[in-house]
Amino acid sequence: MVGDSPGAPVVLPALRGMMGDWVYYCCLMDLATLASRVDYARDLHRSERLSEMIQRTLEDRRSEEIAEYLETRPDRLFNALIVATYGGHPNWHALTDVHSIGSADELASLDDDTMLSVGFLTLSGDEQLFALDGQHRLAGIKRATSEHVSGADKVPVMFVSHENTDEGLRRTRRLFTTLNKTARRVSPFGIIALDEDDVMALTVRHLIDEHPDMFGGERIAFLGTSNMPQSHFASLTTIVNLYDILKTFFSQAETPLRKSVAALRKGVPYDHLESYYDLALALFDELKRAFPELLEFFDAEDTEPVVRGYRNQNALFRPAGLRAFVAVIAHLTKEMDLPSAVVEAAKLPRSLDADPFAKLMWNPATETIRRFQTRTLLDLLLHMLGRPQREQHDLLQRYRHEVGDQSLELPRPVV
Repeated sequence: MVGDSPGAPVVLPALRGMMGDWVYYCCLMDLATLASRVDYARDLHRSERLSEMIQRTLEDRRSEEIAEYLETRPDRLFNALIVATYGGHPNWHALTDVHSIGSADELASLDDDTMLSVGFLTLSGDEQLFALDGQHRLAGIKRATSEHVSGADKVPVMFVSHENTDEGLRRTRRLFTTLNKTARRVSPFGIIALDEDDVMALTVRHLIDEHPDMFGGERIAFLGTSNMPQSHFASLTTIVNLYDILKTFFSQAETPLRKSVAALRKGVPYDHLESYYDLALALFDELKRAFPELLEFFDAEDTEPVVRGYRNQNALFRPAGLRAFVAVIAHLTKEMDLPSAVVEAAKLPRSLDADPFAKLMWNPATETIRRFQTRTLLDLLLHMLGRPQREQHDLLQRYRHEVGDQSLELPRPVV
C-alpha cells in the first residue's frame, strides 16, 4: 500500500464486483490511511444542520468502546466499511496475467471476467471519501489512531461511486438508509450462543454444558425471549431470562465480583471467569436450600409434573417472578451474606394469588402476566421485608396508579 497522508496517491489491492446497478471495489486499507482519508457522511445533505445531525450521532460512548477494543484486543477484527467516493481520479487496474508457481498451473482456466475482477484501485488524493456504513467504527478508528494504535492494521473497505448531483445524492442517501435500517443488533439469543466476552453469556453456557443435572435437557427453554409460552411445561425459565437473572445478580449483588453491566459485557480475564461460574452456582444452590419448590424442580428427573403444578400458582415459576426474587436477594446482600439474603427473601409469599403479585403482576382471569414496572414490584417486596426504599406514601401512590385502583393499600410486612 502506497501513501498514507491526506492528499497523497494511494494504491489499494482490490476486487471489483457488481450487485444490482452498483459497481463496487473491495479493498484493503490500513487504519492510518482510513482515519486520515475517510470522513463521515456529512455530504449526504445540502443542509448543514442535517449534516451536523450525522456527526452528533457519532459522538457517543460507542466510538470510545470501539477505540478501546482496537487498543486492547489482539484478536480484533472488523467487517467491511462501505465508503462512497466522488471527485478526484480513482482508477481501476485489472490484472492481465496470473499463473501458478509450480508444475501444475491451477490458474490456467480462469476466464476473462474473473481475471478482470482482480487488481488494484488507485486514488489520486483529490477524491472525497465518506462512510455510508460503519460510521461508528470509523469514529473509533479515528480516535484510536490518534492516540495509541499504530494504524498498521488493514481492514476491508468497499468503495462505491457517488455522483454529486441531486439524483446522485438521492441514490446515495437511499443506499445509506438501506444499509443502516437493515442492520440489526445481535439478538440476546445470539449473544448467549456466541459471545466470547459477555460474562453472563459465558456463564449461561457453562451452567448448561457443565451442570446438565440442573440446567440441561428441557430444564431451561431455549427461546429468544424472556417470556415463557404456555406450552413449555418442562422448563423452569428461558435461557434469555437466565441471562437476565445473572445480569441482575452480577451487577447488583454486593460481592467482590460486582461490576457494571457494561463492564461485564466487555469481558473479564479468563482466570476470573471461574469465580463468576462459582457465584452463579452458589446462587442456585442457596435457592434450592431455601425454596422447597425449587429443590423439587432441580431434583426431579421428570420436571414436567413439577412445573405443571407450579406454573400458574407460584411466582418463582414465572420468569418475571424469578427475576424479582433474585433482585431482592441482590439488594439484601448489601447488609448480609448470600445464604442469609436468600433465607430472608424466602419469607416473602410466592403464591400468584397473594399480594403484591395478584394485583400488580398476575392476571388470574387469563392466567397471564400483566404489564408492570419491575421497580415497583421490587420496592413492594422490600417494603414487605421491612426495608422500604422510598416513602410509603410515594410507593402507595405508584402502586395504586399502576394497578388502577385507588382503594389499594400496601401489602402487609412479613417480618
